[in-house]
Amino acid sequence: MSVIVPSLKQAQALLYENILDPQIRKHCEATRVKANQIATLVSTKIRCNLKLVEIGSLLHDIGRARIHDVTHGYVGGQILQIHHYPQSVVKIVERHVLGGFSNIEATKVGLPNRDFIPQTLEEKIVCVADKLGAFEWNGIQQPHRWLTEVNNRLDELTKRYGLAEPYQTSMQRARHFTNELVELAISK
Repeated sequence: MSVIVPSLKQAQALLYENILDPQIRKHCEATRVKANQIATLVSTKIRCNLKLVEIGSLLHDIGRARIHDVTHGYVGGQILQIHHYPQSVVKIVERHVLGGFSNIEATKVGLPNRDFIPQTLEEKIVCVADKLGAFEWNGIQQPHRWLTEVNNRLDELTKRYGLAEPYQTSMQRARHFTNELVELAISK
């Protein structure tokens, strides 16, 4: 049985209904573009649900309508559940923060005791796309530049969260996911 993913128009309406800050809207739209480009690049080598990536990436920060800390992914997932979004989209939104959190790490940052680590290809793509460039970024067609850009973003996030655990472990996961996607994108 295939899951019905809402249309782009429906997702945009939900985003704009909830997110009033134009900068967050712009970031969500830019993340959607980057995620779509990554998904298109890797889908020539491995099966990837492009529609799921598009909708999940657009809505990845919808939780910022209510909170601006590492729990915003979980809060976003709750918003999507209220609107009857499929679990595949909910999980993308819940798991995109930094590089995700294990169930033990989750409790340390104020999340429920369950796994928030990206598992699927689609979840990893959105996690990485969120960290690539501030808005529009001209390096997306050059996968060899992705890790440098992700590292730059994670350096900024280290200034916010410090060197403490579990933040550094989570950020290391984001680097690992980036490397995985780079390998897929450049493989023949």
